[in-house]
Amino acid sequence: MTDFPEQLNEPQAEAVAHVNGPLLVFAGAGSGKTRVITYRVANLVAEARVPPYRILAVTFTNKAAGEMRERLQRLVGHDLAKELWVGTFHATCARLLRRNGEAVGVPSNFVIYDAADQKTLVTRAIKELDLDEKRYPPRQLLHAIQKEKQEGRDPETMKGTGMGYVDDVIARVFRRYEAQLAAAGAVDFEDLIGKTRKLLQLEQNPLERKFWHVLVDEFQDTNFLQYDLVRLLSASTRNLCVVGDDDQSIYKWRGADRRNILGFKRDYPDAKVVKLEQNYRSTAHIVKAALAVIEPSSEREPKSLWTANDAGAALEVVAVRDEHEEAALVAQTIADARASGTELRELAVFYRVHAQSRVLEERLRAERIPYRIVGGTKFFERAEIKDALSYLRVMTNDRSDVDLLRVINTPPRGIGQATIDRLTALATSKNTSIYDALAKPDDSPEIGGAPLKTMRSV
Repeated sequence: MTDFPEQLNEPQAEAVAHVNGPLLVFAGAGSGKTRVITYRVANLVAEARVPPYRILAVTFTNKAAGEMRERLQRLVGHDLAKELWVGTFHATCARLLRRNGEAVGVPSNFVIYDAADQKTLVTRAIKELDLDEKRYPPRQLLHAIQKEKQEGRDPETMKGTGMGYVDDVIARVFRRYEAQLAAAGAVDFEDLIGKTRKLLQLEQNPLERKFWHVLVDEFQDTNFLQYDLVRLLSASTRNLCVVGDDDQSIYKWRGADRRNILGFKRDYPDAKVVKLEQNYRSTAHIVKAALAVIEPSSEREPKSLWTANDAGAALEVVAVRDEHEEAALVAQTIADARASGTELRELAVFYRVHAQSRVLEERLRAERIPYRIVGGTKFFERAEIKDALSYLRVMTNDRSDVDLLRVINTPPRGIGQATIDRLTALATSKNTSIYDALAKPDDSPEIGGAPLKTMRSV
């Protein structure tokens, strides 16, 4: 597209114009990486004549994917943009598995279990294995299982903690958890990527050469499984473009491995490397301060972030003794701004985790400063929405025990927890789904007459 040079700076245009072979783009904060990705996709379609359905652009959030689609619609037109594969890792893999998952044992009508569903399965596994839930908390065991799956390991190949008896418990729960997923025709979030990777490793790979170009945004936040996935997806052409910044890698707790971006040149020694170092978002004082903080690190790709923007207000660094003094300082700053004519809706307080809000809220209430917490329960995590989704999922896949258990007594039908536990035990003993056990509840003499009558009417 001939107008690219006018809308992109030199490094951006260089990254966009590169067509064949691996490409590594180090994109500093505010340097226009989304613009580079979208223009690069547009260039592949308009200039390189790559069919849109042969291009995959992967990002980490639905919001980022939506923004990318909107930009691409403006660049290449609505019809061509519809053919592009643009989405998150999980959404992309779910789409591929719906079409090809049978080859690796994933039914086309599989359901996806979220964190709450996964915890329910682990809790059930703990009960079935007669383990002490207080000694082995479900959340901790689930975290251990997720960590293993993020590294592409199963119960037989898991690395574990190095503590024999703990690892034995994790492996036993892991096996039961996987068996429950398979029996329910369900997958978890790690499976979406892991099963797709398994699909790509088949001798008769149904996805071979499906994509001629693969582009990955926020590459510094990929884990082992995600990196291996995109390597396999681009193996036939080696047209893999990754965009990210090792300085902005903050999701290690979620499995992200910044070594992926730092080691890309080792895996692809012929990769073209482009650095985007001009910041368009922040003032000069902020850019210089950020660079001064990160530049001394010995484990980073050398980059010199700069900006042509104005210097802006000077930064102020304040040291406080604890979170209470910090909250008092925040409240006073808000009060001063309000007294000078700034409206409260123009002020925002950012914090890293929700746990930090309590002290801030206490201080704001004490100072009678009205506030609103942004966030809260997401729409699809609301109880009534999850109930409705569970009904729909049971209708399409009656093997999904987690969904059936969620709605079996919603609305109340007089089916108590003791009855549910007996029904679950019956399903386990018969090696069948709870739905199938529900069809023959009289096989379990422990279930009372009233609950039996109720369940027969469900």
